[in-house]
Amino acid sequence: MTKHCALFAGQSIQETGMCRELWKNKAAREILERLKPSLGDDLEAITTSMPDAQLALTFNAQRAIHAHHLGHWFAYKAAHPDLRLDGAIGHSMGVVAALVAAGCLSVEDSGKFIRARAQAFSDVCKTFKTPMGLAAVSTDDFNDVVEAAAEFPGLSVALYNTIGRGSVGGTVAILEAFQSKAQAEDWPMKMKVLKVEGPYHTAAFAPCKSALTAAVAGLGIKVPSIPLFMGTSGKQESDPARIKTLMFDQADHVELHLAAVQAAHAAGCRKFLEVSYKPQPVTWLSNQLPAGAYEALSVTTPEIGN
Repeated sequence: MTKHCALFAGQSIQETGMCRELWKNKAAREILERLKPSLGDDLEAITTSMPDAQLALTFNAQRAIHAHHLGHWFAYKAAHPDLRLDGAIGHSMGVVAALVAAGCLSVEDSGKFIRARAQAFSDVCKTFKTPMGLAAVSTDDFNDVVEAAAEFPGLSVALYNTIGRGSVGGTVAILEAFQSKAQAEDWPMKMKVLKVEGPYHTAAFAPCKSALTAAVAGLGIKVPSIPLFMGTSGKQESDPARIKTLMFDQADHVELHLAAVQAAHAAGCRKFLEVSYKPQPVTWLSNQLPAGAYEALSVTTPEIGN
């Protein structure tokens, strides 16, 4: 039997109206109501009508994306009751939705943690004395970017997404300097500044780990009912105590999404499924796994139905 693995995206996928149609689905609507006590009574408004500029703010974006993930996932499950899931991976903050899909975290506890995470990340962003952020970089081999970034003090590698894609973080000034050098020297590289407030997964976010540690301590984490692959380690994880540690370590650790996908493939997963308003990680598979060795499945909101 072919094994299915669910994928959940990270921050920067937020977009005005992302859940406008989704909340018309009964199963998704039930998830929205279950998340409101933790994520706020404004949850429906931020996912259906909040302007992009406000939605891009960390506190709003993380809450909206998590609701978006779980709403889509439970709507899809309701429409496909016979679906057997054999793995789950979350890119960056998407790991919290993956924990729910893997059966080791309840919807309610996931909302509590995302609320704490969004607040902690937002609080750190407010302390920056100069604008900071992340930039997505694509090239033939992302390791070349890693080597080049080492020559720029203050520039950090934040995410390994695929063989040729990843993100670097730092002050906006250092990101612009890095981009200018790449353009001046005609590096075979494309770079795009992301719609985020800070360089997540770098040392700049170490100050929020105490808040995340406290938030994780109150969660009821169970042993996953299906294989769970976490980007903080790039491996399959099953021990609840270790999962908790990785949840707060994620704040300032490089995200090894590529390694997590490859670990899922090595464990036998061949069909990778992303259910979303606008699928993202599933589109990276061609730059992560051998051609013909997997099947990419993406389902958008209209295809779920009501």
